[in-house]
Amino acid sequence: MKIFGADYYPEHWDRGFWSKHIELMKEYGIEWVRIGEFAWALVEPADGVFDFSVLDEAVKMLKENGIKVIMGTPTATPPAWLVKKYPEILPVDYSGRTRSFGSRRHYSTNSKVFKDYALRIAEMYAKHFGNTVDAWQIDNELGCHGTTFSFSEADRKAFIEWLKVKYGSLEELNRAWGTVFWSQVYSDWDEIVFPINTPTFENPHQMLDIYRFMSDSSIEFLKMQMDVIRKYSSKPVTHNFMVDFMDIDYRKMAQYVDFVSWDNYIATEKYDPLRQSANHTLMRSLKHAPFLVIEQQPGRVNWRQRNENYPASYLSLWTRQCYLNGAMGVMVFRFDQIRFGAEQFHGGLLDYAGRATKRLVEFSKCKDELGTTIIPNNEVAIYFDYEVEWMHRINQVNRDFKYWDSIVEIYRAVKKLGYNVEFVFSDDSLDDYTLLIIPYALRIPETFAEKVRSFKGPVIMTCMSGLKDEYNWIVERAPRGLIEDFGVEVIDFGAVKDLDFMALGKSLTGSYWRDEINVIDAKVIGATFDGDPIITLRNSCYSECRRYYIGTVLSEDGWVELLKEELEPRIVGEGIEVSSFGLEIEGQSFRSRNLTGLLNLKPHQNAIYVNGRKILLEPFKLLILED
Repeated sequence: MKIFGADYYPEHWDRGFWSKHIELMKEYGIEWVRIGEFAWALVEPADGVFDFSVLDEAVKMLKENGIKVIMGTPTATPPAWLVKKYPEILPVDYSGRTRSFGSRRHYSTNSKVFKDYALRIAEMYAKHFGNTVDAWQIDNELGCHGTTFSFSEADRKAFIEWLKVKYGSLEELNRAWGTVFWSQVYSDWDEIVFPINTPTFENPHQMLDIYRFMSDSSIEFLKMQMDVIRKYSSKPVTHNFMVDFMDIDYRKMAQYVDFVSWDNYIATEKYDPLRQSANHTLMRSLKHAPFLVIEQQPGRVNWRQRNENYPASYLSLWTRQCYLNGAMGVMVFRFDQIRFGAEQFHGGLLDYAGRATKRLVEFSKCKDELGTTIIPNNEVAIYFDYEVEWMHRINQVNRDFKYWDSIVEIYRAVKKLGYNVEFVFSDDSLDDYTLLIIPYALRIPETFAEKVRSFKGPVIMTCMSGLKDEYNWIVERAPRGLIEDFGVEVIDFGAVKDLDFMALGKSLTGSYWRDEINVIDAKVIGATFDGDPIITLRNSCYSECRRYYIGTVLSEDGWVELLKEELEPRIVGEGIEVSSFGLEIEGQSFRSRNLTGLLNLKPHQNAIYVNGRKILLEPFKLLILED
């Protein structure tokens, strides 16, 4: 990997500490820092009064010592003077309450006043630092803390303008939204309001457009700042995406950044290393290119109900896992552990006395170990769509079902068999993959359905797929556009808690959903104990063009059993992550090699078998095998 670094906040320290910090950076191989993304009040202490002296001196010292700088625009933290002068910039939550000053991310992306001030401070940063810095980050964690959504009057007016562009006329909007239901017909654009604090269920078609609009608003806010930065700097520009985050269409946002960055934190109650791997893969898949982990959890964080202090060896594990999934670098949040502020309990690479921690020692060792950036081979493709996630959230048959959680179950199953995963989107080519999985895809655009019909390998599609159109209407016949290819039609469906059935000679259990399947031209390979088909198989065009349909939600173990029909297990063992790759990036050149990476996810020795060969891995050890 080419970037080893940390997030650093020189403004939090008297200048006398900076030299010591920089010496420790150099001693332990910290070659990159990100700074400046929360410094608005420091740089603009009063309206139109700018003072870059602190950041100037910090950048000068860092650069003189060979440390590269990613500069963040500070728009995530509007200063108190701006909020007092223009309180209308504050966002409004789903309960209709204004979210106040005193934290961060307290703005609406559709406030013209705020956008003007945000663009001004971004332009001042860009003009001032230009190409002096080595890369740029726009804002910080757009949408974090539920702030993708704001329901102020400025947001409402912007939404109406967005709708006018999308639909052109109220007649078309009323048709698309099905407003004849519950007497919601609009005769004037200004009648349209956000359905917040409603007595019961909102209009699902309007809600889908609200999700799209709010996502587009964040993306437009990012684009506006990027355009300003690029007027003054030729350096690459990024933004830090988030773990398990679905409120913004990251695929759409990713097309505007030069490279994807994301913040690798444990977001679940119980640490699940393959869930973190799934997030790495999703971030890589957004541009199908190497990515940067711009904030890596160091150990303890501050925002969980119970903030565990992971041993320093876990930072080694997490860094190796970043590498194995195609990261071009890792930056730990944060370098300097701080004694004050809302994040005072968050760990860092230094302790509260400014001394190097065991975490810093472990991270430094990884720098010497992981010298290249790898490109994992394309093997298994899993279809993913942010709008589908929104559809599942808006209206469901079983509200216990979670789209991303269930996709992670599939991801884990594929990885446990020793294969790579790449997430694919509706506009992606499928040519390089050997197996395609389409899980719970409520809407499948016709352009993608055509790619599925033409795919020359096996396809596994699940319940809920092809059930809706682009307006969030249920289609007449499902799976839309793929009935003939799969040889089945879904006649009806409903929620279940558990569903026992026989398939592949085994007793399996499904959950959440049960389809009533009309088998037209397929073989039943799984059936409930009352005789209803639940898994079917059709040989489509050639012997390798097998089409599986699953009419329920399989568990991870169920997926492992089904996938064995198409994927011969490469490994035997638990607590291991495998990645095969054929390309390494060294500098500006590519080196072709046939390699397999084995990462022990356990904090103790782990015996596994690879192609019948026993391998004993040390705790959190990464082993690279060359075929």
